[in-house]
Amino acid sequence: MEHRVIYRGMGTHSAFPSIIRLHDGDLLIAFREAPVRADTRAEPAVLAGAFASMRSHYHLDPGSEIVLVRSRDDGATWPADARTVVCPASPDRDRNYAMLTQLRSGDLLVNQHRWFVFPARAELVAGDGDRGRFEALCAHRRKLFDFGHEYAPFGAVVYDGMYLLRSRDAGRSWSEDGRTAFGPFAYMTHSGTCGGVYLPDGELLLPLHGCTAADRNDRVFLVRSRDDGRTWSPPIAVAYDPDGQIGFHEPSLERLPDGRLVMVLRTDGADGFLYRTFSDDDGWTWQGLERTPLWGHPAHLLALADGRLLCAYGYRRDPFGVRACVSADRGLTWDVGAEVVLRADGKHRDLGYPNSIQLRDGRVMTTYYIPDADNVRHIAATVWRPS
Repeated sequence: MEHRVIYRGMGTHSAFPSIIRLHDGDLLIAFREAPVRADTRAEPAVLAGAFASMRSHYHLDPGSEIVLVRSRDDGATWPADARTVVCPASPDRDRNYAMLTQLRSGDLLVNQHRWFVFPARAELVAGDGDRGRFEALCAHRRKLFDFGHEYAPFGAVVYDGMYLLRSRDAGRSWSEDGRTAFGPFAYMTHSGTCGGVYLPDGELLLPLHGCTAADRNDRVFLVRSRDDGRTWSPPIAVAYDPDGQIGFHEPSLERLPDGRLVMVLRTDGADGFLYRTFSDDDGWTWQGLERTPLWGHPAHLLALADGRLLCAYGYRRDPFGVRACVSADRGLTWDVGAEVVLRADGKHRDLGYPNSIQLRDGRVMTTYYIPDADNVRHIAATVWRPS
């Protein structure tokens, strides 16, 4: 295996990569980059164990932005001067992870969700303006936590929405479509771990997860577009537990050569195992939802040129890292006896979110984020050949 550093920013937290190949052969990786902040949490005991060195790297931060890097030599090099800002930082909103899609026209589409991030608790309680705005937003939106919690240096986080951004020049400049709402999930729609997937007739499918105001846990759903993401169908249910015992999150969708659509899902309440489901009618109905033997999260699917299906996933228990497994029967079973350990040298569980692509020589490049010896979370990749 060959490990490569794709992007490493000193003083920043880089995470959640999305990789695609453009029609001209270039590879692009989009990811979230946020500042490293001093840890001001009042109770250090909370930081014990695997979390001890991760709390100054926040996954919700108003200083975050979405950036991308480019390779013109099939992933061998990623020049630093090719870094492009897709979505600049905002003073009050987190720019969370973004998934890339190249449209039929050649334009690029990014789907990306955002959160309102408010000041630390003492400031929020004291500042009438901030508190009033917080309460007004909470009347409609899902709040992740409020000023009854300690999440230094922020006091409250409230969901904003899903946004679409476009590029007409291969990712060198970007414009924003604005906030996009999907039916009852208008105030809680979260990106999956892949971009859109085209059907042969040109319809674009986008896997997402979220919850309604009445849901006890998250569900996975699908939306469809016939005009390259300018308008979308109502949500189509993929996976949901009406009893609220299992939450389904962060789906990855892949279309196989025979037309079957396969999706793997991160779960909450299922002991950390991935679930799998499939559709044989272009995503209108889904069946075969069941737990796989793959432990880890979240995951990403890639249909290999030889017909097999590859699943890569973060491994967030000791030894922390990234793993992968292959299915020879369209995702019905997985060869866990031949699970591939791509990385097992992570310092803690703040890592993973892999995305894979097959290179011209047949090898696979799996990109992810991982902390190095200096605890810098950076975008890295492993180039390897599934045997």
